[in-house]
This record gives sequence, structure tokens and C-alpha cells, in this order.
Amino acid sequence: MLLKSDFNMLDLSKSTKKREAAGRLSFVVLLVSQLAATAGFMFVMPFMPVYVQQLGVESAGRAAAWAGLLNTATAATMALTAPLWGRLADRFGPKSMLLRATLAGSVVVGLMGLVTAPWQLLGLRLLQGTLTGTVAAATVLVSATAPTERGGQRLGVLQTVIFVAAGAGPFMGGLFADLVGIRASFGVTAALLAASGVLVLFGVGDTREAREEASEEGAGGREPLPYGRLAPMLLALFVVHASLTGVIPALPGFISSLVEDPARVASLAGQIIGAAALAAALGSFVGGRLAARFGPRAVVTGALALAGLTFLPQAGVENVAQLWALRIAASFFLGAIIPVANLAVRSSVAPARQGAAFGVAASVTSAAFGLGPLGGGLLAASFGFGAPFLVHGFVLIGASFALLAMATLSRRRYGKLFKQVLAHLVQ
Repeated sequence: MLLKSDFNMLDLSKSTKKREAAGRLSFVVLLVSQLAATAGFMFVMPFMPVYVQQLGVESAGRAAAWAGLLNTATAATMALTAPLWGRLADRFGPKSMLLRATLAGSVVVGLMGLVTAPWQLLGLRLLQGTLTGTVAAATVLVSATAPTERGGQRLGVLQTVIFVAAGAGPFMGGLFADLVGIRASFGVTAALLAASGVLVLFGVGDTREAREEASEEGAGGREPLPYGRLAPMLLALFVVHASLTGVIPALPGFISSLVEDPARVASLAGQIIGAAALAAALGSFVGGRLAARFGPRAVVTGALALAGLTFLPQAGVENVAQLWALRIAASFFLGAIIPVANLAVRSSVAPARQGAAFGVAASVTSAAFGLGPLGGGLLAASFGFGAPFLVHGFVLIGASFALLAMATLSRRRYGKLFKQVLAHLVQ
């Protein structure tokens, strides 16, 4: 004979299963929305120098300089505003911030197809960096809604989708621009972002209940961020994104020195970048699973060292096949770091401060996106095409040793504190 408590247990079990099913569906919808949003933002990247020439900049060199300035402008304003959006995510919820970033991006990018001068395009790119940031907002939302035991896995899957979209977006955008024109491509991007916003609005759950519970537990939302605990992962995120983007300016010239047919350079560079993006996607998926077994710090430290070791020999390759293989290996290790570092950021702060923490992480990442290509271009121009690979290889290995040193100092500090407490208790 079943007791009333047994029925209550059955109802609780059914309710839990329904919440888990709703959470999984919400996560799948979020992944689809980010596939559309990231592919949309990357859709217009391949033809930006050509678009600048259509706007009146006749010199190919000046057009390339304008394209570089346009990319740096977006990264700079995003780095400045990301912490603000992160704090607002803690107050109003990450879903509202994701909607803001996606829908604002739809409007701003759509307007880019209507400009008549490069300075107008520059102004919109500055505005884009100020108002958007879908990846950071989606990361906060996944972090806030994922069960504790599935946090690393879901962050890894999210980063995998982002890498796939980042690799497919430029390829599709270039083809579409050749077929229907560049201005129409901005319209396609706006439509993709609008569709992503609609998916988030109606298909992704909010975290209002979790925020209310966190606020009731204490004043965690008013505590300062623990920058000491965040510093190792912020360093890792900066180095990884700077390395991912820092060698891109040197890649076409480097490939041209390895092949006899100059007509193949552009296609080979695109293929290598695309293959590297897919390798990074796979690395993100694997890294999220490894973190659950070995811990985030161990995975990040090891992957940084392995990435650096695969960067160094790229400077001395003798053919494209060797470069291709090493780029795939390095990108795999770099891709494994990002979701694991995000998982460590999540575990370093209280739930009420996750938005602020990820806002700082997004600011660091945006700074790397701006400084990476600039530094890589200067290194290639000053010391040759192999220099960016060497420098970033040593930087990655140095970052790995830095994380080991931080971990050692942390253990010694807490070990000393433990001994002091123990001595006080014995007296």
C-alpha cells in the first residue's frame, strides 16, 4: 500500500524529470541560436576589404588597412563595455543580455549594408562592439542554467558550435557575396541574427528563480570579484585568443613562400583556417569532458604547453602539408582550453557574480582579438613570416609555466595558513 509520502516522491521525481527535459530542450535551442548568430557575424568578414574599396578607397593597401581598423574598432569597444554588460547580466539575467546583443547586432549589421562611406562603416563597427557580445552572453546563460555536473560538458559543446559556425560563416559569406553582392550579404546577416533572437526569446529558459535564490542566500552579488582566483584563467583566455588570431596576418605570406603557384595562396589559407576552426571545435568538445575527470587547471596547463610545442615547429616547415598538420594540432589544443577556462571562471565566483566575472573574461578576450592580429602583423613585417609562430609558441609555453607557478604559490599560501590555524588550535 502506497503512503502519501510515496506519492509525493513520485510527483517530485516527475517534476524533476520535466525540468531536466525542459533544460535540455532549452540548451539545444540555445545552440541553434548561437550557430545562426556566430555564422551571421562571420558571414561578412571575407569581403570587408572589397566592400571598403566599393565605398571609395581605391588602393588595395589602404583598403586592407581600413579592414584592420574596422576589426580593431569592434574589439576595442567590446573590451571596454563587456564588464558593464556582465554586471547587468547579474542584475537582469543573462537571457536579457543575450537578446540585447543579438537584436542590436541585427539592426547594426543590417545598417552596414546601407552605408556610403568608410567612416560610416567605422562608426557602425564601433557601435557593434559596444552593443553586441553574443558569445559572452550565451556563455553566462549556459553557465547559469547548466547542472553542476554538466557544466564543463555544456560549455564545451557551446564552444564547439561557435567554432563550427566561425569556420563555416566566412566560407558561406564569400560564396553568397559572389552570387548576390556584398550589400545583400549584410541583409542575410541581419536576418540570421534576428532569427537567433527569436529562438532565444521563445525557446530558451530564463534564470530568474536561480537569481532570486542566490540573492536570498546572502550578499554575494555585492562582494568584489576574486581576481586572485580568476587571474590564471584570464591569462589563459588572453593568450589563447591572441595566439588564434595573431598568426592569421602572416599566414598568406607564409604560404606563398611554400608554394610555386601564387594563385593557390588564398584558397590554401582559407582551407587551413577552416580546418583549424574545425579542429578547435573538436578540442572544445574533448576539453569539456576532460575537465570533469582531471580538473580545469590541469587540463588548461597541459593544453597550453602542448599548443606551444606544436606552434614552435610551424616556423620552420618546408611544405604546406606540414603547416596544415601542425595548425590542426595546435588549434585542437587551443580549442580545448576555452570551455575549460570558462568552467574555472564559473567555479571561482558565487552564482550572483557570474555575469560580472564572465564580463571581465569577455573584455580580456576582446582585447586579445584586437592586439593579436596587430602584434602578429608587426612581427611578420619586422622579423619574417615565421616570427609570429615562434613568439606565440614561447608565450603559450610561458603561460603554462605561469599557471604552474600560480598553483604552487597558492598551495604554499594556503598550506601556511592551515599550519597557523592548526598551531592555534593545539595551543
